[in-house]
Amino acid sequence: MWRKLEAMPAAIRVAAVSAALVVLLPLANVSYQIIRKPTELFFFVGTALDKEPADTWRQYGAHFRSSSTDAIAPELLAALAQTESSGNPVARTYWRWRPTWNPLAIYKPASSAVGLYQMTDPAFAEANNYCIREHAVVTTDCWFNGLYIRTLPGHATELAAIYLDRNVASVLAAVPKNTASPQQKQDLAALIHLCGTGPGRAFVRRGFRPAAGEQCGDHLVAAYIAKVNEMKRRFQKLAANDGS
Repeated sequence: MWRKLEAMPAAIRVAAVSAALVVLLPLANVSYQIIRKPTELFFFVGTALDKEPADTWRQYGAHFRSSSTDAIAPELLAALAQTESSGNPVARTYWRWRPTWNPLAIYKPASSAVGLYQMTDPAFAEANNYCIREHAVVTTDCWFNGLYIRTLPGHATELAAIYLDRNVASVLAAVPKNTASPQQKQDLAALIHLCGTGPGRAFVRRGFRPAAGEQCGDHLVAAYIAKVNEMKRRFQKLAANDGS
């Protein structure tokens, strides 16, 4: 093959090599990204596991209830799952083009997020050291959580509840002389889920309101919180209907 290539006129040889690179580099790029984030193989599933709110509650309601805490209600966990993934336990983030000299990073997932709550690697690593026992976050007898994965609904729900409960408490403790209602704690949890803890203190100081036009990623914070609250009300009705 190489002898044939060397025997070609220079112009044809350059064209052949260029054509090969055009084919092989994208393949190498995608293969490398899948090796780094194997859950991207779930693209075969696509949206086949998306659910309507009633189906999400019917299939995962027990997980939402068992993983709830004083600050993180079952209906909030359901609303976040529906908002983030339409109840799809193997939901993936979208891919994004990036201008870079690294040929293996030109096209890659927008983040490390995956699963029912689109939990990122850092959030997963933080929550994985804890567990929920009798609706409280604890650190003892949590060895089994080391085996948790974000694409199993029960695991994902407990991890999300842990992450949110701990960080809501942390943000509120850092802003003295505040008295948060259950609704305000859940609004703060929605903000933390979208933005992380960074903007949380300012959110509390503003009376649990986002700044005008505040964005996290591609989302307007106010619109995101409103959507979560709308979903939460739907799940409250579903919970009432099934007697939970």
